Amino acid sequence: MLSRLAALLVPAVGRLTVSADDGAALAPGSLLVANHTSVTDPAVVLAALRRLGAQPVVMAAAGLWRAPVLGRALERDGYI
Repeated sequence: MLSRLAALLVPAVGRLTVSADDGAALAPGSLLVANHTSVTDPAVVLAALRRLGAQPVVMAAAGLWRAPVLGRALERDGYI
């Protein structure tokens, strides 16, 4: 749900361009680590991965799990 939401919201508030080498693909089980400096960065990374055809699973900080609605959404979507 969160990555689908990011894929809708990010282009609505800005321009997202995703580029990759020809024939490049994320192998199943790939691990991508993004060190972000803004609260919007995770949404941009999720939207970019969705554009590349990936179905990301996110490791989230413990504090996010304590937020009532967000914590349930993270659990339901299989986030770690």
